[in-house]
Amino acid sequence: MWPLGSQSVLKWCAHCQQFIGEMRPYADFSITHGLCRKCSGEQPDLLSGDEYAHAVALRDIFQALFAAGRRSDFDAAGPLVDNAIAVHCRPVDILIGMIAPMLYEIGNAWERGTLTVAGEHEFTAFAERVVDLVEAKMRQAWSQPARHAGDGCYLLMNAPGNIHVVGIRILGLWLQNQGWRTRHVDDLTVLDVLSEPAIAGEPKTLLVSIALREQCDAVASLIERVQALPAPSRPNIFLGGYAVKTHLVPRIPGVKLAADISALGLD
Repeated sequence: MWPLGSQSVLKWCAHCQQFIGEMRPYADFSITHGLCRKCSGEQPDLLSGDEYAHAVALRDIFQALFAAGRRSDFDAAGPLVDNAIAVHCRPVDILIGMIAPMLYEIGNAWERGTLTVAGEHEFTAFAERVVDLVEAKMRQAWSQPARHAGDGCYLLMNAPGNIHVVGIRILGLWLQNQGWRTRHVDDLTVLDVLSEPAIAGEPKTLLVSIALREQCDAVASLIERVQALPAPSRPNIFLGGYAVKTHLVPRIPGVKLAADISALGLD
């Protein structure tokens, strides 16, 4: 079992049920509702019965999915995902607005010593199976057109020593859902990929997920090598992950820290 706290907020659109983002201080998860950019222009009636019913249904699904994760009950997860889609949640929003916050909470519980290593492994296995399920739903409903080749690509990697792959996988699916090209790399391949002639002349963004303070030195060394590449090969660099969200990573010149995906500046 792992506990939930009471401070952070997950913001969803009350009209279309799209996940909008997290609100500080990122410590734990309750749900609030506002309007996404599109729906704010349409000015729906937020006090209508339908909007209220959607909000209640979303909250109940979110809490039930948390409970299933605590029990490693994958059989319960499938119907909950179907229920979320039935109340108009996009599959990608289930990943970034429900599963990703659960991963943060599991890391927080492990750091506090309230979760065993075995418990963390059980939850990770549960999360991986749910991501598989939601990814299949996403690909069935894939509708976002691919962006032009010259728009750029995103390279995604874990920090050296970070073995948790679910978070970076969710980020990749979120980007693909918006039509972006993505490639998964590691500290052994990233310099070669960045130097490929095929992508030398287009914008590139390197997203690095860092989980623990102890990984900072290896990340700093990696970034130094990336920044030493010739100008056409150098990417924009963002650091994200649990260590960034919990303010364990120092500022690094030329690198942006992304506590959540909204910091990437993408819709």
